[in-house]
Amino acid sequence: MAIDFEIKFANIPALQCELDHTDLARRYLALLKKQYAQDSSPIFRDPKQYTIDYFRSLTDSAKDLLGWDWNRPSYDLAATKELHKSLEQYLANGYANIPEEHDDLLNELHFCLHAIESGSRRDSWLQIEWFNDQGFYLDADEYPAKFSLDFGAIRLQNPYVGHHPLFVYEQKDLQNIYQTCRFHDFVKPGINIVIAPRPGYKETFDWTSYLQWFQTHAPDFVADKGIDNLKKFTGHPIIGMVKNIHDLQNLIDLPLIKFESITFA
Repeated sequence: MAIDFEIKFANIPALQCELDHTDLARRYLALLKKQYAQDSSPIFRDPKQYTIDYFRSLTDSAKDLLGWDWNRPSYDLAATKELHKSLEQYLANGYANIPEEHDDLLNELHFCLHAIESGSRRDSWLQIEWFNDQGFYLDADEYPAKFSLDFGAIRLQNPYVGHHPLFVYEQKDLQNIYQTCRFHDFVKPGINIVIAPRPGYKETFDWTSYLQWFQTHAPDFVADKGIDNLKKFTGHPIIGMVKNIHDLQNLIDLPLIKFESITFA
């Protein structure tokens, strides 16, 4: 078993991470090493700390700083999807094009929005990231599309506020399709670890219905992006795996998760 790097959290053995044997994985690893050498204090957010009450405090700040009225009686999926549109529109061109003083608030709003969709439970992923636009572009033929999410899979960090096509299709989210549906064509140095396994359906995936849905509801988008690119960017960007799954399970069972360090082989 070839371990490429280890992630140490408090009170648990380090998570042993093995990447795929691809050129993309090698470039990702080099990017991750370079970023960590420049800044060994990345951002890690424990979903359990991102509650409705905390979100309401963030909406007050969003109203003062951004003029957004995000106060709602409740935050069901329909409400959070609608609020997400403000983030997609504002961050359509990346963080480099917004005032730096907005960065922290926007990232907190974005993470908390998704956390409350799952009841502030650790049931989606754990992510280590940096506040920057560092990375490299990814060709459609290199996109590591997978149709299943296994517990402990290492997924490339989403570089955009929007979502990849399969996610958009599953949620049937058509509003502002150019902002909502973003091909994962850029690799950032963040580490995303799947903790909510989802079964795959590659062998039974209904490509005809999938492509027809996009062609029916977003024909201009399909014509602009190309049907081949749409197909190639369909799936989850899995690039590796945590090998000591038992320790990962023990980690997410802890009352508080605290990131400590990354060590490279």
